Order: sequence, then C-alpha cells, then structure tokens
Amino acid sequence: MSRIPLRRRLAAALISAGLLAAVAGCAATDAGASGDELVLGVVGNNKDEIQPYTATSSASADSLRQQLYDGLTAYDADGGVEMRLAESMTPNDALDVWTVKLREGVKLHDGSDFTSEDVVESVRFMLDPEHVYPAAAQIDFVDPDGVVAVDDTTVEFHLLRPAGTFAETWASRDLLMRGLDESGEVTGTGPFDLESFTPGQEARLVRFDDYWGEQPGFERLRIQFFQDQPAITNALRGGQIDVAYSVPFTDVPALEADPNLKTLVSESGSYLTMSMRVDQAPFDDPRVQEALKLVVDRQQIIDNAFGGYASLGNDFLGNNTDCPAPDVPQRAQDLERAKQLLAEAGQQDLQLDLVTDGVFPGMMETAQLYAQQAAGAGITVTVKKLDTATFLNGWGDWPFFIGYSGSPYVITAATHFLPDGVENATHFDDPAYTELALQMMGTVDHAEQCGMITRLQEIERDGGGNIVPAYPQSVVAYRAGVEGLHADLYGRTSIDYRGVTIEK
Repeated sequence: MSRIPLRRRLAAALISAGLLAAVAGCAATDAGASGDELVLGVVGNNKDEIQPYTATSSASADSLRQQLYDGLTAYDADGGVEMRLAESMTPNDALDVWTVKLREGVKLHDGSDFTSEDVVESVRFMLDPEHVYPAAAQIDFVDPDGVVAVDDTTVEFHLLRPAGTFAETWASRDLLMRGLDESGEVTGTGPFDLESFTPGQEARLVRFDDYWGEQPGFERLRIQFFQDQPAITNALRGGQIDVAYSVPFTDVPALEADPNLKTLVSESGSYLTMSMRVDQAPFDDPRVQEALKLVVDRQQIIDNAFGGYASLGNDFLGNNTDCPAPDVPQRAQDLERAKQLLAEAGQQDLQLDLVTDGVFPGMMETAQLYAQQAAGAGITVTVKKLDTATFLNGWGDWPFFIGYSGSPYVITAATHFLPDGVENATHFDDPAYTELALQMMGTVDHAEQCGMITRLQEIERDGGGNIVPAYPQSVVAYRAGVEGLHADLYGRTSIDYRGVTIEK
C-alpha cells in the first residue's frame, strides 16, 4: 500500500520519464511481471491529468480516475442509484436543502480520514468559476456558500432551486470526491493508489488495502495507453495486455474463436452520436437537419459497423432510462425526401467534414458508412480522424462530428440540452425543452419524471442536432485467466475490478 505523497511520486515519475518512455515503447513485448498484476489497454490521450476536475473527458482519463476516486453516489450495473461515499441523502419538504450522511471509516490514500470537510472542499472547487470545470454545470443548483460541514460525517447542501434528482446527479462520473494531503496535493479514496503516470503512455497503480469497499483480487494494475483500437486488439491477442477497454465489433468473431480469450457482452447505455451544430449554417435549417437524418440506413450500420451487436436508434438520447420511449415513427432511410429537403433549403451540393477521434468501437465504421449513404442524396461527406487530444480540444466547435453519450437521461437533459450544458456541443437551445427539463429535475416523483422525460426525448428527436443510428451493446475482451468481470449498463465492465482476480 503506497503512502508516498502524490507530489513526490509525480516528481519521481518525471525524473524517470526516460525509463517510462522506454517501458511504453516496448509495450508489445512487456506483458506484466506476475499473476498479481492486471494490464488494461485503452486508447490514450496525452492531455490526461490525474486530478479529477479537468476539462479533459476521455476513456483513458476515466479509466484512471475510476481507480483513484469515488463519488457520493453511483449508478449500479443495472442502472439504479447506489450510495457510495454517502450513506444517505435526505431532503427537506421543499427539496432545496439536502442532508448527506457520509459513510464512516473511509480512508484517503495518505491514511487520513475522508470527512465532510473534503466534500465541502471538493464541491466548492468544482463550482469555483476560476477553475472553469465544465461539469460544474451539472450541479449549478448548488449554492457554493451553502455547502456546510455539520460534523465530520454530515454535510448540508443548500440549493439555489429545488432538486428532486439530487442523488442521481451525484452519480455522475464527473463529480468525484477528492481529499488533500498534508502538502496540499490531491489524494483519493479509490481502490487503487497511484505509483506513476505518464500521459499517453502508461499509469502504474497499487491496490489500496484500506479501501472501504470490495477489494480487487490482485495487487497491481497497469493501464497501457495505445494510439488506436486495432493496436489494443493486437496487444490482447499477443498476450501483452489482459483486458481491452473495448474492441472493434468487427474483431469479435476472431476474438471469440481464440481459446486464450473470453468476451463479455453487456447491454449498454452508451452509444455514438453524429452531431451537428444547430446554431450554425447549414445545420440551423431544420430541413437540412431532417435530410441528414433521413440518409441513414440504420440496419446497415447495425450489421456492418456493430457486427449485429446493436438495436435501432431513433435520434434521441437516453435508451438507458426505464421510462417509456416516445410514441413516434421509426426514422428510416428516404433518399428522395432528403434530396427534396436539401433542394428546398438551397443545399443540393452540400459538402461536409465529419470529424471524430474514432476511440470507441463502431465510430470509424459508422462514419465511413454514413459518407457512402449520404452520397446517395448528393451529399459529399469527408471523414476526418483526429487524435484524441485535438478532437477534445475542439469540443463544442466542430460543426459536424461523431461523439459519444452515456449519461442517464436525468443527467443528459442538463448536460446535453440546456443552453449552458457541459456536453451541449450541438448548441441546442429550445425554451420549451429547457422549461420542461427544469420541471423534471425539480421533482422526486419517478412516474412524473418519466412522463416529462418521454416528452423531452420527443422534442430532441424532432428538433435536436443528434443523429443516433443505433444503440450498440458493449463487448469487452480479456485473457482467459481474468475472473470476475461483470456486465454493466454504463460501460464499466473493463474498469470495475471489485472482486476481480487474475491468474497468469
């Protein structure tokens, strides 16, 4: 168990940067020293940081932070909310004051207790506008001066407006809690403690034996960062890694045929979106929006981009809610109607760049298929694959892009569709949607929430900037010696190691 302050560990990492680079450079032959180390492969981003409150949102950053930090609540594997660092959350009658009771006995990685003061510091840091933390928009109903430590394990949240979805909001993977060690450096409460980290190359972690929750069944974790998905698949098949964060769907049959590998299929609340900025020409014209949605052959994308591991999408987010879907027609390809709409909009020779980083399975395949399908309506689509850092640095600016979504709808409504939403890269701004979303977030009545969510999804389907061609399943591939991975609706199968063991 590491007790070395993070600052000294990072200093050591920088001193040995050359050694780490050499380790990363020979990743193709370094398979991990023993059966007590698990090696995870994920597409890397050289802009990743350890501390949890940054603008960078990537699979590699999430893989690391989920080992180092915990949230007050979390979504369980089936989509329900479970208490984590919080033991209970109790509102007043007006839903504008919530009392949070913390779990007792939780330790930070430096050995000190995690207390209500750590929660207060974490929340105030997130909400401080000087820190420009995008996910602060998810908790903009919290009064920073109204987060009060009542005692060591009790925090009162005084809100700027009622919030019925308080517990669900804190389940966001962007709202993790942190502590500060004696030197003022960031430390966490998660199942692993950090030994070293080189962005874009690797992270090395050691099990935190004072972890409050279920322990991983192995001592060491190495997260190896790769340039792209095919490199991860090759490393898995070659025995250099034990778990692939994700794999291309087209690779699944060959992986399933390998006796040394296993695959685990989950229903998934995460899916790609082809998104357009609706505040910018030509996408500000509803006729162009509709035409771009009508060129999609969704079944072809399911069959070819996702290898059949998907169901039809209908251009709204939130297939991970238990609320009824809108009773609206399923969009189908209609090239003639798309041509007609483009002609009416004066966009018969439309030429578009479609950008993505291709990090998640199905992204590049979908982009290429969409370009072929759009050509049938006279639209020229040029697919541009960017490195992850460049793609994320331009987030919110790309006119037409492929991104990824996965938040439950009670969070998605605020983050993706309110004018100041942290993930509102389409720049959607519909007053009727905003009013209804705020009403939905202000009630604790689940049936009432569901009625509003169904209507919100209908509004975004008809006037939003997202094309959702399919809802893919999640396929994780791993070495046969890994035991205990479990299906997870929110895509954490490859990074949740509670009870997981490995034998090499």
